[in-house]
Amino acid sequence: MNTGKIWPNSAISILFTLATALTGTLLAPLAIHSAEIAEAQAADVTEAQVFEWWDDGTIEAEEANEMLSLIDEGKMEEVCALAEIYANEPCGTEEQAVFADDEFAGNRTAGDTPAGKKRAGNKTAGKSRVKKPSRHYSGHLAAKVRYDSAGHVTAHREELLFIFHRATLRLGTQELLTYKGKRGEAHFGQISTRELKSTIPVDTLWGTALAYSFGALGLAGLIDTSGTLRAHASYNRGKVFTAGASLWKTADTYSFMAQAAFPFGQVAYWQQFGERTPLIHFRLHGRDSSAFSWRTTGYIHGDSLPPPARLSPSIAKRRFWTTQNITYRAKDFFDTRVSASARILSPLHSDSVSGRLALDISGGPPALRMGAKFTCVEASENCRQTIFQGTAGTTREFSTLSAMLTGSAHTQHDRTGNSWSRPRIEIGASVSEKKSGGREDMFKVTLVAPDASPRENLQIRSETRLTCDFLEFSLIATFKKSDGAKIRPAHAQISSKILF
Repeated sequence: MNTGKIWPNSAISILFTLATALTGTLLAPLAIHSAEIAEAQAADVTEAQVFEWWDDGTIEAEEANEMLSLIDEGKMEEVCALAEIYANEPCGTEEQAVFADDEFAGNRTAGDTPAGKKRAGNKTAGKSRVKKPSRHYSGHLAAKVRYDSAGHVTAHREELLFIFHRATLRLGTQELLTYKGKRGEAHFGQISTRELKSTIPVDTLWGTALAYSFGALGLAGLIDTSGTLRAHASYNRGKVFTAGASLWKTADTYSFMAQAAFPFGQVAYWQQFGERTPLIHFRLHGRDSSAFSWRTTGYIHGDSLPPPARLSPSIAKRRFWTTQNITYRAKDFFDTRVSASARILSPLHSDSVSGRLALDISGGPPALRMGAKFTCVEASENCRQTIFQGTAGTTREFSTLSAMLTGSAHTQHDRTGNSWSRPRIEIGASVSEKKSGGREDMFKVTLVAPDASPRENLQIRSETRLTCDFLEFSLIATFKKSDGAKIRPAHAQISSKILF
């Protein structure tokens, strides 16, 4: 970072400090709910899927660990973005609402909230019933541990969560006390993207964030132990339009951020004073009918990122990154889906452009659903290498039980030598049981022959998930055998959660 370009203006510092102090006095809201909006849209990327991509060689160990850490922290929007860039797998659904409809929607008035509407309906003879806060509380004690092939712990996370009527206390790997009222909220402890409702990911900050809304207008403020300050103002028009602007001050930088959310997406602009190129993020989507949908996501930035912005290393080292996806669904014709996706990257300090294209087709009844996927590894090389993949699966329902059998094979063709790689063959089976409260028990096992011959190389992937009223348990493990050696564990993850 070139600190010589930063504006060391004392007037700016004074104005910024006054603005932040005023904001904190007014209990400003964290305003825009862009992070919650995006996370509501994001289809969950599970840890089992990340391990599968890791075992397949689709992503590297460093990339897998990065995604797993973000899942641990609940930052699903960032996980979705990495799934698109690392695994070229579309993530997110356009069917879900763009604006989160939780009890506290930032800048909505009290009458617009579900609780406010309920109070309005209970008014009798000019008086409203006052509902006493519930004295009950809930929570959980959770632990998660990951192991490598030697049985060493590579990552662990512990969490003790208490949920009260208005407050939430989180202890363990993340320590955070949160209070949410009708018009405002406050966070004390480790504050990050989720608490700040930031469209662009930010570093974890130790400090205080306060929030309050005045109808459609809102103010927000943050201060942390390192001296980072944030003053934020926003404007909300329900599900039509939401916009906000922030001033950031760190130890040696000043920056300005603006973000907006609307029915077809969200955009963000972050400019560090003294730097030429801003950080821009966009996530747009559309659905013209029940059959056609599209989505595009991207980042644009220069050599330095405005602190405390935090991007994945793969995104940070590329000045331009974007993914596009177009899907057509013929629901009445065996639920056939045709999806085309593209990924375009341009590294820093280079004019080169890298592209990856994919076409995915699937369809058929539950008794036999088949699919085919064609991937151009590098478009700039005229698709010299192409990956061909075929899948088939069958599902049977038995009351609350569901059984599934799947199989797939994929190979890669190189036009340079007109050669084909040995096919990778997978066969999997799973059994699941649906329970009340949306809970589900599941056991899944997959046998993988990376080089078509299980005698030479063999992988066994398993996933077990058990739930009850007070306990959740899951085990994900991969075992490998190669070059005639005995089968041995490759990696595993154990998760448990006690509910109360």
